[in-house]
Amino acid sequence: MAFKRRLKFDKRIKHKKRMDKLFILVIVCFAFLGIGYSYISTSLNINGTANVTAASWDVHFTNLNVTDGSVTATTPASITGDTTVEFAATLDEPNDFYEFTVDVVNDGTMNAMIDNFSISPTLTTAQAKYLEYTVSYSSGLSLTNKQELLAGATETIKVRFSYIENSDKTNYPTEDQEFTINFSVDYTQADDTAIEVNHPYLYNVLEDAATEGTYAKTYTGNHHDSFTVEPSKDIYYWYGSDDTNATAILDMNNVIFAGFCWQMIRTTDTGGVKLVYNGVPSSGECNNSGADTSIGTSAFNSSYNSPAYVGYMYNPSTLITYVANSAATEGSLFGTGVTYSGGTYTLTSTSTTYDATHHYTCNNTTGTCSTVRYYYYNNYYMEISDGRTIEECLTDMLSVDNVNQTNSTIKTAIDNWYASNLTSYTSKLEDTIFCNDRSISNLGGWNPNGGSTSTSLEFKNDSTNNDLSCTNTTDKFSLANSKAQLTYPVALLTYPEIILLNNNNIRKTGQYYWLASPSYFYSINASERGVYTMGNESTSYVAYTIGVRPAVSLTPGTIYASGSGSKSDPYVVE
Repeated sequence: MAFKRRLKFDKRIKHKKRMDKLFILVIVCFAFLGIGYSYISTSLNINGTANVTAASWDVHFTNLNVTDGSVTATTPASITGDTTVEFAATLDEPNDFYEFTVDVVNDGTMNAMIDNFSISPTLTTAQAKYLEYTVSYSSGLSLTNKQELLAGATETIKVRFSYIENSDKTNYPTEDQEFTINFSVDYTQADDTAIEVNHPYLYNVLEDAATEGTYAKTYTGNHHDSFTVEPSKDIYYWYGSDDTNATAILDMNNVIFAGFCWQMIRTTDTGGVKLVYNGVPSSGECNNSGADTSIGTSAFNSSYNSPAYVGYMYNPSTLITYVANSAATEGSLFGTGVTYSGGTYTLTSTSTTYDATHHYTCNNTTGTCSTVRYYYYNNYYMEISDGRTIEECLTDMLSVDNVNQTNSTIKTAIDNWYASNLTSYTSKLEDTIFCNDRSISNLGGWNPNGGSTSTSLEFKNDSTNNDLSCTNTTDKFSLANSKAQLTYPVALLTYPEIILLNNNNIRKTGQYYWLASPSYFYSINASERGVYTMGNESTSYVAYTIGVRPAVSLTPGTIYASGSGSKSDPYVVE
């Protein structure tokens, strides 16, 4: 059956001479009406039960914002029942206006399209000289029949009522004028074969490039880009097969969004487009390099002496830090493990030799102590108390449910920048997962059952890796994940995303910059992945100060109003 929903505005305007000032009263009702739709849900029984999930239809309003500079409303605009916007406002003088934006969201599973759009009645010639009303998509598209609103997509409708200033003052009315104006938009279930308008979706830019097979590829590995939404789209990513190809990509992946330059990196499996910050436009162009491609510089974390500091967030109450190069007292016993009772550790299977299986010591000849040492690398050790073992310490620092309590230095820097620049654009961004994969690939000297005392603790992304999956729930940073909750929908690119690009020319900016992927903990330093000035992937100690390039993901269905993607003519997302 067809699914349909109507958007309707109802405006009454009154105008009169009052206290030697012209006065217009605007009363508006902006609503979805005529919700007439249904669906079939069926269960099939063939030697068991198979459920056919019913399609869902949900087109509604959210995120209403009144434009700065509007006149004060006598009844401020508000959403009621998620399908109606109502307000009353007074336009006293020429140049007064009342304007708001409201998001139209398709939270259903079916594509919608505009089946009919109408405004009535038409203003008379005289009325049009002092009153103007407009309804449009903020993205720059005019409302037209057959225009799509894809499942999961959002469009922002802008509504503006203006008292026009004109040179012919005699055209101003001398008494109150009252009008009733109806705006109606019918959204109906889209028949994809009937869509006549091919909108310029950013997702399609990469999809088309992958289909052509020259500049992009389709990702075939494991992935899950949303904490709450199941994958429904293919992931496409730029792929520089050689330097010439990479140079061409750099002149087709440029975007201006929220007043900043960005580079498209890949799409998400929910239909979004992942962007990385690339500076500030100059005369509408995005041809930045070096420090201009970042929001500034920062350490990843100001401290570095614990594995916990590879985290985008961490728990300071559970971390343990190294003790400088210091050998145990000569003759001390070493154990393969420990027991704990009554506040006392006791070494097990003791030896006077410190080796790959004997890491624990009380630094004495009795083998008992209240605080035990664990030697993980040559003569470097961690002091452990409260009955914990080295395995428990690693879990507490890297993956336990409450591990994400304190912001890293770089998260604080990124959040502060976002708060100052992007909060009004949050509705345009999807809540995608930003992975900080702290899963361990090699315990090295942190393995009490045979860990070499000359090798480091290595994380998943210490080796070349283009796997977009994220191992632990506590590493899947998202607005929706209570165990790894972001403040804003922004973080950093990961090492696998950079590896997928396959070419240093695409990755390079002329400045060393951070990625979100832990690399290793070696002797006394936690290390994170980054990208060198010439685009080759690197590893840096977390306390090192280098460039910060935030990453965001545009919502599914994002379109661009203009541009070709080149540095001189970027795609413009309004």
